[in-house]
Amino acid sequence: MKPTDTGPIDILAISKDGKTLLVVELKKGRASDAVVGQILRYMGFVRDELAESEQMVRGVVIALDDDQRLRRALAMVPAIEFYRYEVNFKLVKM
Repeated sequence: MKPTDTGPIDILAISKDGKTLLVVELKKGRASDAVVGQILRYMGFVRDELAESEQMVRGVVIALDDDQRLRRALAMVPAIEFYRYEVNFKLVKM
């Protein structure tokens, strides 16, 4: 986690070419539309405090599920993408 003046960023990554900084927000379970404001705050911090003038800042939210409110909010913010994770669990007796 990267601490900021707006809270801790879960993951901060940089592209191989160095042109993009990626803010990743991880959510267990369902993500609500409140995550959009949260990740935008982190992206603003990264843009203002860490990014070079030629670097872009993008965001990714990763959660088990989303809802209609989150989809509508994200539709207006092209710099943020959403990914669902899936968990497959198998118990094997040894």
